[in-house]
Amino acid sequence: MEFESDNSDGFDRLPDPLIHLMFNQISDIKTLIRCRSVSKRFNSLVPQADSLLLRVDRVISATDSDDDDDSFLIAFLRSIIKSIHHLVSPSKVLPTPARSQNSPAQILREFERIRNLQIELPSGDLRLEKGTTIRWKADFGKTLKSCVILGFRSGDGGGGEAEFGGGAGAGLKMRVVWTISALIAASARHYMMVEVVNEHKELENLVIKDRDDEGKVVMDKKGLRECRESQGEGEEAEVNNASSGNGVGLWWRNNRTTVPAVRMRMWHEARMELSGGMKMVGATLVVVRPTNGGGERSEVEEQNGDVGLALGAFGEDAVYCEAVERLLKSRSYILEMNSF
Repeated sequence: MEFESDNSDGFDRLPDPLIHLMFNQISDIKTLIRCRSVSKRFNSLVPQADSLLLRVDRVISATDSDDDDDSFLIAFLRSIIKSIHHLVSPSKVLPTPARSQNSPAQILREFERIRNLQIELPSGDLRLEKGTTIRWKADFGKTLKSCVILGFRSGDGGGGEAEFGGGAGAGLKMRVVWTISALIAASARHYMMVEVVNEHKELENLVIKDRDDEGKVVMDKKGLRECRESQGEGEEAEVNNASSGNGVGLWWRNNRTTVPAVRMRMWHEARMELSGGMKMVGATLVVVRPTNGGGERSEVEEQNGDVGLALGAFGEDAVYCEAVERLLKSRSYILEMNSF
C-alpha cells in the first residue's frame, strides 16, 4: 500500500468557486483584507469577492490631498493625543492613523467585480432632540426616486401636539423639519457613493445604512445605471456649505446631490399606542416622490403607489411596520416642496 505524503493545507484542495462563496459569506472588507495575507492564493482570490460589507469608522473625501486634508482642528487633536501617548509610553512611537483612513472609493478599488455592496456608516446624520425617533428609507437613481419617513416622539404624557410646543402649527412645522432633514441626509449619502458607482460597472445592488439604523439609501440595478449615465450628461451636485464643529472628517454631510421638486403625502396621529405598549406622540408617516416622476396618474393610483412604498419600507421591523399600518388608516394630506 502506498501512502502519499501531503503537507499542503486542506484549503488547497478546495476549488476556487467554493473559496469565492466563502469570501462572499464573510463579506466584511476588513476581514477579507486580512485574509489576503494568509497565502498567495487567498491574495489573488480576495479581490474577486463580489458581495461586500464596508463598515466605515471615519470617511474622508477621495479628492482630499495629503497636504490639504488636515484641518487645524485635526492637527491640534493629533498633537494632544501624541503628547498624552508620550507621557504614558515614551518609549513607543505613536503611528499616524490619518494616512490609513481612505475614502470608500479608495478602499473598494482593491476589488475587481463587486455586484452587491453594503456600506455601514458610523452613525446617523440627524441631530434629534431627546426622545425623538426618525426612520427613513430612500430609493435613488440619478436623483431621488422615493423616500419613506417615519417620525415620532416617545412619551407617556397627554399633551399630544402640545408636546411640540406651540400647538398644531408647531407640530406641522416639526414634521416638515423631520422630512427635510431626512431628505438632506439621504441625498448626502447618495453624493458620497457617486464615485463608487461610476468605478464599479458591475455593481447591481447598493445599500448605504448606519449603525444607528436611522436611515437607508438603496440603489438597484436600474438606479445604478441611471446614476452612471447622468454623470456622462454632466449632472450637477448641489453643495451644502453648512458645517458644524463635530463635522471634521464627515465631508458627506456637507455635500449632497440636488433634491428635486417633490410631492409629499403625509399621515399623522397626535397620539398612538401600539400592541406592545409602545406610545408614540406626533407619529408621522411621509412618502416623498418627485413631482415629475410618475407621469400622468390618477389620484387613486398615486395614493395606492404611496401606500405600497410605505408598507414595504420597514418590513424587517415589526414595531415600525405596525406603526405604518396604523397611520395608513388615518387621513392623509398632500404637501409640495420645490427643489433644494
